[in-house]
Amino acid sequence: MLHPQSNRAAPLPIRRTGLDRQTPFSFSCMRCLQCCQAKKIQVNPYEIARLARNLSISTTQCIARYTTENGSYLKFDDENRCIFLGPQGCHVHADRPLVCRLYPLGRHRNERGEEWFSEIEPEAGCQGKYDREPGAVENWLDDQEVHRYLQAADNYLKLLWEMMALLEQGGNDEEGAEEADRAGTEEKSLFENGEWMDMDAAVRIFCTQRALPFPLDVEDKMRMHHDALQFWIQQS
Repeated sequence: MLHPQSNRAAPLPIRRTGLDRQTPFSFSCMRCLQCCQAKKIQVNPYEIARLARNLSISTTQCIARYTTENGSYLKFDDENRCIFLGPQGCHVHADRPLVCRLYPLGRHRNERGEEWFSEIEPEAGCQGKYDREPGAVENWLDDQEVHRYLQAADNYLKLLWEMMALLEQGGNDEEGAEEADRAGTEEKSLFENGEWMDMDAAVRIFCTQRALPFPLDVEDKMRMHHDALQFWIQQS
């Protein structure tokens, strides 16, 4: 979900939490751009790949130019505004990340697969409107076309938990550490340095190893990226 920009914004106030998909909710965004400032917007490899396609660049270039922490968060400019925010609004709006689509909701999911939502208190000056006869959270999700984003987020979160468990086990097990040292340096670097976030780089390694053609469609590439990460985790 949206996180406050470190040292430059107060924590985002929560209006209510524990919402499910049937909870009444409806919000009309008026594109006043207030929500595009003073945030820390987390992204995953699928969202980066969507942005890269929008910008006609590789995910490697997109991460280097527009993100921080190895592709974990979008950059903000010196005025604490999203790097994709221009005079006319978001210039990657068609491929904006999940947290932007959900705003003013935030989605949560734990290791047991339980899902719930929180409603963020809009910023001062926000011109968004709450409808008098609201639908439900499920309707909002449909309107914002988030279902591919939600599935990608869940898949990458599961992989992230597996990677964290693998690295933790390797750090506590000398034999496991020795096996990790014998693993391919490319895969090891992907996990340890966060480079697994770079979909194009990871998929190219996997394609080279398997003598496979490099997929051009974002959805196909994401599926191969997931298969590659899952395979390398199992082999480590």
